[in-house]
Amino acid sequence: MPRPTKGDERRERLLEALRQLLRDRTLDSISIGEITRAAGVTRSGFYFYFPTKAAAVAALLSDLRDRVVEAGDAWYAGADNSPGERVRSAVEASVRLWRDQAPLMVAMLDAAGQDPEVRQAWLSWIDGFIERIAARIERDRVEGLVGAGSAPTALATVLMGATLQSMERDVRAVVEGRAMAHDLWEALIELWYRTLYA
Repeated sequence: MPRPTKGDERRERLLEALRQLLRDRTLDSISIGEITRAAGVTRSGFYFYFPTKAAAVAALLSDLRDRVVEAGDAWYAGADNSPGERVRSAVEASVRLWRDQAPLMVAMLDAAGQDPEVRQAWLSWIDGFIERIAARIERDRVEGLVGAGSAPTALATVLMGATLQSMERDVRAVVEGRAMAHDLWEALIELWYRTLYA
């Protein structure tokens, strides 16, 4: 494999500095100067890679995308175990990942609310997940696991919306040091299972 260029390394240092700062601070409270000092990169170097802090957060989330996809693989892939086991495995793996990355997820949600470009990137990211969910619903209908009903994309949109709302409440609780509602996840598992398979 080719060695990373100096530019690649600078970009990664900036992203890692932002990731570390987000562990203890909100995005609004972090200045670009703090990010560049922590990364050992000039301010102009930051702007070479990212037009805004929000764009840097979007880049962090893009790097996280594969891990989020992998967390749901137990359900998307349609393994040999039962639909209920697949739903539980996927939800629990996703919860663990979101909690592990709670500061980044909160920063991304905040950035999507403030920056139109990041908002568009976030919505595009979510649309990709909705497409995957709808495709799995269609396959499960062909296999006789999911009954006839609402259009797969509409059903996927509603399930994704409920999941995102629940996850946002959870990661904000993590970041703010509040108690997490563990029964929320059991309810989410029940929602997916009953909606699709019960």
